[in-house]
Amino acid sequence: MANDGGMIAKLEQWFADVLAAMTNGGVKVFDTAKVWRHQVGVTEGGLEAFERYAPFAFPGFVSDEAAREGDNDLRRVLEFAILVGVTSKSDGDARTGTATDLGVSKIVDLVIAAFDQQHPGEEFTCDPVYYTSTIEALVAPKKYAVEMRFEVSYIATTS
Repeated sequence: MANDGGMIAKLEQWFADVLAAMTNGGVKVFDTAKVWRHQVGVTEGGLEAFERYAPFAFPGFVSDEAAREGDNDLRRVLEFAILVGVTSKSDGDARTGTATDLGVSKIVDLVIAAFDQQHPGEEFTCDPVYYTSTIEALVAPKKYAVEMRFEVSYIATTS
């Protein structure tokens, strides 16, 4: 999908592309992996949309913190969240998975392995991505979602 070419938009798309290609044992991990556009928000049908997209991963920008380097150069620390959600047929399986279906527990491991300490590529003038935390976003008997946080820092330029 096209974007404005800004660092935030390019990184969101990179996260989405990696998530869309993610496999486990040769099987795609996510039915839906796209940049966050409020797909499971209230305006899109809420919990009904959750089931339509699951298993899903929606990366999106969260915050931009400024810091200064020794020579006063601006260092931006961008924080991204990846909303990961799974549904299941039995209570609790969306969280823990089964012998045949991934749950959020294993998916979190796969997502951390895909991104932590990884660099998005030569076209990105930033440091590697670092995993920072995961929090529960939705807990229901047959639905489970977490928000995974990652940060990327870089020295901002004026061009």
